[in-house]
Amino acid sequence: MVLGLKRKPKQEKQETQTEDVVKPTFGESVAVLAYRYFGKFAKSLHKGMPEIATDILKSGMNYSPEVYLSLVLMITVLTIPIAALLLVAAIVFKLLPLAIFSVLPALVFGMGLSYPRLMASSRASSLDDELPFMIGYVTVLASGGVSPIMTLKRLSKVDLYPKSAMEARRILMQIDVFSNDPISALEFASRYNPNRVFADFFGGYTSVLKTGGDVIDYMQNKLRDVFAYRALKVKSAADTIGTFAESYISIAVILGIGLFVLFAVQAILGSASGAGGGSAGIQRIILLTTVFNPLVSALFIYITHSIQPKEPTRNLRPYYFFAGGLALIPVALLLPLHISFVYKLAAGLTASTLPASVVSIREARRKSSVERMIPSFVRDIAEVRKTGLAPEKCIEQVSTRNYGGLSPIVQSMASQLSWGVPLRQVLSTVRTKTKSWLTQTVLFLLSEVVEVGGGTPEMLGNLADFVEKISQIEREKRSQLRPYVFIPYFGAVMIVITTVLMVYFLTSPIVTGGGFNPFASNLGNPASITVPMLAGAVFTSWIMGFVSGKMGEGSVEAGFKHAAILAAVSGIVMFLATVFFHIPGV
Repeated sequence: MVLGLKRKPKQEKQETQTEDVVKPTFGESVAVLAYRYFGKFAKSLHKGMPEIATDILKSGMNYSPEVYLSLVLMITVLTIPIAALLLVAAIVFKLLPLAIFSVLPALVFGMGLSYPRLMASSRASSLDDELPFMIGYVTVLASGGVSPIMTLKRLSKVDLYPKSAMEARRILMQIDVFSNDPISALEFASRYNPNRVFADFFGGYTSVLKTGGDVIDYMQNKLRDVFAYRALKVKSAADTIGTFAESYISIAVILGIGLFVLFAVQAILGSASGAGGGSAGIQRIILLTTVFNPLVSALFIYITHSIQPKEPTRNLRPYYFFAGGLALIPVALLLPLHISFVYKLAAGLTASTLPASVVSIREARRKSSVERMIPSFVRDIAEVRKTGLAPEKCIEQVSTRNYGGLSPIVQSMASQLSWGVPLRQVLSTVRTKTKSWLTQTVLFLLSEVVEVGGGTPEMLGNLADFVEKISQIEREKRSQLRPYVFIPYFGAVMIVITTVLMVYFLTSPIVTGGGFNPFASNLGNPASITVPMLAGAVFTSWIMGFVSGKMGEGSVEAGFKHAAILAAVSGIVMFLATVFFHIPGV
């Protein structure tokens, strides 16, 4: 019995120790395997390229240089048999395109070496959009006596700024896990952060602390520099988008029309010859309008998205309506109506984007009306606070004023505060009900200023200045991008009118001068050629609407209304053309 009693706790202790063992993840197991077999080669490779250690630190990847290079070497070796098999297949079956894959190992090795630098660039650009708000948050709280480390601890838990929160957690990890002092942690972050503005801000902050300078004055000056940088970036992005808009018109419109004419003539000549050669031209027209043009448009949307300043969050509600509206396209095409396929397609494309357009327009107007008045709201609170009223009473005092679309939010806040609900809970509740990221940010900063800094008149005044500057930059961004809305419109109109005129002149039996068109007279079924051409023009115009919204208003959901307008206008133009011309199949 005594022996049994002594053994039982020992077994429980062993079980507890077993439960505390953390199992490695799949990625960690692969990294260990790679280092076991390729670690020696990785160490030699690292000696020849020591700069990769800095690239890995800036990328944010949790690998040592030797382990990462071991992974690159292992993946490269695994691709060698695949490349060899493809090369043998290319020789045996005489498939020369497969021989290109013989360079696959070299390509994988080169991509592996450049991947940390690409990740560092992505990390820097993703932080750019949140940088003014993050630095403004630190500066406003610092003016109330809150240390940046305490601010970073609060920032690390904020979901409004996901990238900034991640950077804050990295800094805190240097303090809590690696036992570095705050100054060393901030210096490490400034040295190995790829974002130049972020690195300069915290690097300068540590220098000012060491020399005993005025930290608040430094932060405010840096915040002004960040605003100037943001304004310059917005202007640079608008200029770059203008260049890409011209390129888009050149590729999608000029080149597209040229290929369209070439394939159309090929289809008409092939059909007129009577040998069935027109089907190849029709297939190329369909590929051009359904594959080439959408891919080009998607590419330019992606490029524009990578250039434009954007918010960390996105409203997906219009996309849900668009996904549901796509079901209206086959419904419109299958309607038992005696009208042309072209009109059915135009109606289906218009109807598919109409619900999403309505939702997008309503939410954009609501968002604009709220964001337009948020600077006035914060400024009024700052001015009323100077009279000595508490922040809660300040909000109740200004709730009687007219703030447009913001008034319901302010009145809801005042009602909850009058019931005794804490201000932080009120602002948190209201923040979840608005879909404007800028409004959510301002309400969050307001709650932090009051809760952490006490809501002093000076802090509220600094917050009001910050919000006004941010709103001014956002207005400048919209005004600089707005002219690019009309560029895809010009392209769509050119495509539709060119297609209509080309169809008329190539299929009309009578040509200029009173003679007869020999090709048109030999066409057995002109509609089999004209309908794919006109339908392709309608579909291309619809696609250009999405590009218009992205280039001119900064989001694809803003392009839903432009897509609906262009599809409807294309159908109307073709209907009016039939009033003056005879177009087969329409």
